[in-house]
Amino acid sequence: MFRTYCCILATNVIIMKEYEARKSAGISKSSVAEAVASYSPTRSKYTQLTTILGGKHNLSKTIASEMDLIDLSRVGLPRKTLDILAAKMGVSMEKLSHLLHISIRTIQRKAATDHLSVHVSEQLLAMAEVIRRGHEVLGDEHQLEVWLHSELAALDHKKPIDLMDTTFGTGILLKILGRVEHGVY
Repeated sequence: MFRTYCCILATNVIIMKEYEARKSAGISKSSVAEAVASYSPTRSKYTQLTTILGGKHNLSKTIASEMDLIDLSRVGLPRKTLDILAAKMGVSMEKLSHLLHISIRTIQRKAATDHLSVHVSEQLLAMAEVIRRGHEVLGDEHQLEVWLHSELAALDHKKPIDLMDTTFGTGILLKILGRVEHGVY
């Protein structure tokens, strides 16, 4: 068994990921050794999204395809999802309400199981995808939170968190995470 290290530069944050190669049942196979709660190389993108959004008990279903994402946005995500994503992004409910373009009072009036509107649900799903991809690329929740709140030269010295209020912004963030993953500055 041997170890190699890959250095990823994410603005001012340098992340070292450890990669191991080992023989499994006589076949040489590479695997990533990362300890991240909601990311595992063997878990699907949809399983990871389900976990990030609070699990099957919060969503009342498992996400297994793009069609499930459409169904979830049409029905509306439960209000409790706001609390979960705010914690994962390291923002207050006031900041999250600003990103979603709804008033804090509207959020406060809803019970934990009340459903959010289609547009708010779609934006939350886009945010969850950035969080999922961030875990995958940066390695853990702490590094993701640091990245979200750091000013990036690639964004004209804006913070990624401030671009999460539109689908165009989340799209840009996904592209930047892809570049970070491939070592493109």
